[in-house]
Amino acid sequence: MEENYPIKRIIDDRGHFVDSTFEKEIDEKLVKELYYHMLRVRTFDRKAINLQRQGRLGTYAPFEGQEAAQVGSALALQPDDWVFPTYRDHGATITFGKSMTRTFLYWNGRVEGCVAPPDRHIFPPAVPIATQLPHAAGAAWAEKLKGTQNASIAYFGDGATSEGDFHEGINFASVFKVPVVFFNQNNGYAISVPIEKQMNSKTVAQKAVAYGIPGVRIDGNDCFAVYFETKQAFDHARAGHGPTLIEAVTWRKGAHTTA
Repeated sequence: MEENYPIKRIIDDRGHFVDSTFEKEIDEKLVKELYYHMLRVRTFDRKAINLQRQGRLGTYAPFEGQEAAQVGSALALQPDDWVFPTYRDHGATITFGKSMTRTFLYWNGRVEGCVAPPDRHIFPPAVPIATQLPHAAGAAWAEKLKGTQNASIAYFGDGATSEGDFHEGINFASVFKVPVVFFNQNNGYAISVPIEKQMNSKTVAQKAVAYGIPGVRIDGNDCFAVYFETKQAFDHARAGHGPTLIEAVTWRKGAHTTA
């Protein structure tokens, strides 16, 4: 099955185009916006680790290495969309509009850290694994019933695909054709368990077959591939065609948490 889900790329590691499909849409404005947000959230991430080591923050989940996946997908959102993050997706939520101050408060154990800006729909980070997937499907179903063009995105890691909520959330979304994007960041490890020891599938994307929805595998370190493939998935959802499962193959440089 792996050959049926090749990793889609737009640029290689040296910044050369390997797929010209979206070349005309990659202008200076988009490049600068992606770079600005990736640099910004990496700076936040490193600062948070320093603060934790100084005893000024609690246990912290770093994401360095996954900036392209989080920023590229978050920039594909519309302002009235819904975001359902894990405890590691603060790069995405900050890009979408959550303040850094609130995010620091969350990692300090303050309830105020769960409060989103009044003009953004951002759920508090899900610490239990995969519980946010049915929530994302439910919010998307509500938007569909209200007749809006709003969609939702659920972030999750490769370990979440072994949880029941993963299957329940995607099955529900598929049956009711709700406008949701399931965005998996596959860094090869569920905490310390390598992916081949927690699932027998060669890819996460192929799991979409069981639910009759599109499954896409992308280079999660290629911000352009992430942005355009996520944008296409949202277009698919807003057109009434239901969910898409995206597997962003990436690599995190740091530990699971500072603990």
